[in-house]
Amino acid sequence: MNTSFKAGIHITAGTAQKLNPQMQKAIRLLAMSSFELEQEIQRQLDSNPLLERLDNEDLLDKVDEGDAFLGDDFSNNNQPLNQNEVGSNDELKDDELIDSYDRLADSSLHNTAIDTDWDNIYAHSSNMSLSNNQANIAINSGEFDSFQGKTQVTIQDHVRWQLNFKHLSQLDMLIADYLIDSMDDGGFIDINLQELQDNLTALVKFYQWADVVEKDEIEVVLHIIQSCEPNGVGARSLSECLTLQLNKLDINTPNINNAYELLKHSELLLANDINALLAKTGLNAHDIEPALALIRTLNPAPGKAFINTQPIYGSEMESYDVPDVLVNLDDEIVAELSHKQPNIKWRVCLNPDVLPKLRINQEYASLINVDDDSTDNQYLKHHLGEAKLFIKSIEERNNNLLKVATAIIKRQQKFLLDGAIAMQPLILKEIADEVGLHESTVSRLTTSKSILTPQGLYPLKYFFSSSLASGTGAVSATAICAMIKELILAEDPKKPLSDNAIVQKLDKQQGVSISRRTVAKYRESMNIASSTQRKQKH
Repeated sequence: MNTSFKAGIHITAGTAQKLNPQMQKAIRLLAMSSFELEQEIQRQLDSNPLLERLDNEDLLDKVDEGDAFLGDDFSNNNQPLNQNEVGSNDELKDDELIDSYDRLADSSLHNTAIDTDWDNIYAHSSNMSLSNNQANIAINSGEFDSFQGKTQVTIQDHVRWQLNFKHLSQLDMLIADYLIDSMDDGGFIDINLQELQDNLTALVKFYQWADVVEKDEIEVVLHIIQSCEPNGVGARSLSECLTLQLNKLDINTPNINNAYELLKHSELLLANDINALLAKTGLNAHDIEPALALIRTLNPAPGKAFINTQPIYGSEMESYDVPDVLVNLDDEIVAELSHKQPNIKWRVCLNPDVLPKLRINQEYASLINVDDDSTDNQYLKHHLGEAKLFIKSIEERNNNLLKVATAIIKRQQKFLLDGAIAMQPLILKEIADEVGLHESTVSRLTTSKSILTPQGLYPLKYFFSSSLASGTGAVSATAICAMIKELILAEDPKKPLSDNAIVQKLDKQQGVSISRRTVAKYRESMNIASSTQRKQKH
């Protein structure tokens, strides 16, 4: 049979869903970071007179005047506008948002306590859609701070906030408060250890908590403070500050060992006495310059970044890695955390400092007349519809972000206690199925978002990891990477572990059976040199 193929254009009748501009904008908002979202909000505020930011003063002034917020309808003579007049929701039926705009009146963004039963997991109330009663409750209960759009954060405040995730005992928290009170604006702690010990001992005796506070206890708490962000905070000297920052770098960072050696002689560094440094360290001129270059990249006063107390909008978000989501222990859980505790509750919430507070401009909205077809009235009606849809899109983004983050934490509770080595295998589809969203929506929601956990600040994408089989069940690739790194950090520098030796230790100690090639791949992904190269460095 002779068969010929001809190239050509064939037109086939059919239907295809086309996203309108509003839906395209709503989908684009999902993947925006907090900083990008703030920029987009500012663009909308500049172009739409019906949209305005809810300032703290406005909330206080209007809450008793019956002012309406976000979701309320505005029209002349109390006539609600029709859907077609504000931008029909019939056009917004992409499967990724699952007609969520129709449910926004009942959706919200309050803290969610996660317990082992996972009951009422998404019962939350919105910081954005405040009714008059809700706002009054917030003010009367002393929770009004979470609605504020400005913040004055000192380095001391920032460190204290992070200590909420460290599960300190009452005594350790007392020690931490004393240490933080001694912290200057640069993030340095200038203390007389003996004097501090005497003061603390007298205090704990008075409260009958203990007979004495040992210096070792103070040192332990100091190290906990030094584990906080920004890197180098809590140091007692410039040398210690820079050393703490080096400790956070990858162990294979070029010239890091020489930099450590130079920091042992900080007085010579400050004096720029190169000849004395060469004599003291035994380094040659070829080695010392790149080590000095590495030291110059470090921050000699990490606390200085917090001296500016401007609003957190705009450019400040570029300067700091601001978390979108916060997770910590529920308030009812005692600070003394036990791994055997059966009813640990974790609280997941969106960071109130980066939640936008928007509303419809009532002054302009009240001018709209439903039956008026004039150009001015049509202009106001069009922008009212745009403003409502924009607010709803942001609410939907934030509601779904909280759902996804909550579902992730539900799966990764072991990580919160034990770190990366306890990371569970997790893929986008599992979270998408659990929260009822499309995989691509979950992917967008976890793009450029970070979460602050007791283990530190991580991108949400970090919690998704492929699965590898082991003798004790599936293990995440992230956990295996952590196991490999732990083995290498604990090795004898003079006899570093080969990839084959790591394979054997993983099998024997963790019940994880993987190939030498897989170990090499994960080791290289962490920028860890081979055993031969590691040996040469020592």
